[in-house]
Amino acid sequence: LIDIDGGLGYSFNSLNEGSLANDEIDLKGDQSSDPIGLNQDAENGLYAWTKISVPIFPDVGLKYQNLYSEGTNFITDEVTYGGESQTYTEEVNSEFDLSYFDLSLTYGIPLPLASVDFGLNFRSLIGGFSAEGQTSGQSLDTAFEVNGTPIIVPMLYLGGHFDIPVADVRLGGELKTLPIGDTNITDLEVKGTWFAPLPTNVLVKLGIEAGYRNYGLTIGDSTLGADTSEYASEVNYSGFFAGAAMSF
Repeated sequence: LIDIDGGLGYSFNSLNEGSLANDEIDLKGDQSSDPIGLNQDAENGLYAWTKISVPIFPDVGLKYQNLYSEGTNFITDEVTYGGESQTYTEEVNSEFDLSYFDLSLTYGIPLPLASVDFGLNFRSLIGGFSAEGQTSGQSLDTAFEVNGTPIIVPMLYLGGHFDIPVADVRLGGELKTLPIGDTNITDLEVKGTWFAPLPTNVLVKLGIEAGYRNYGLTIGDSTLGADTSEYASEVNYSGFFAGAAMSF
């Protein structure tokens, strides 16, 4: 009566846009000041997800995504983010970490060879921003927290999949999004999964998955009544991913 699906793999990420501190910081730029360029590139990272389905109760989805960019640039200015500031006149190593952990509660509408899922997703931003001078060692380190509590953003969830039994292939996608005042997150993913024709398929299907993801984040001055102006950002990452998949 319990269905368990999951995947584990690697994301090949690109940083498309990165503006922090109300456009005072440009993640991709190479200027030393006004706006401050950090010369960052996205790094590849791990991801893992699982979905547990039980009749009557909502399906429970868990997902972790390691997503960050880092770089080095000569800076001659004051860097301010998250209520902290440092003044540099040197090469500065920086990192913007947008890694997250998701909890989804969804219901599915079963269709012939397909399913449509809808519900809620709660995203905890577990990263932050850091910068450190190579010579002085002066560092700035801010986590995505409000009064010591990680920022959690509720989102609407819409997803679905379509099975092609003759090829042991599943095509699917999901959209997680919700504008909350000045804050908006949109996470779109499409993927295909191929299950190997193994004798163990009677108990558990094993295969590979691959797809494409686009993740845009805008943090405004206020999020659900909390003052998030110190973290005001507009960032977009995208890229392909691939990994192993299982269905039990």
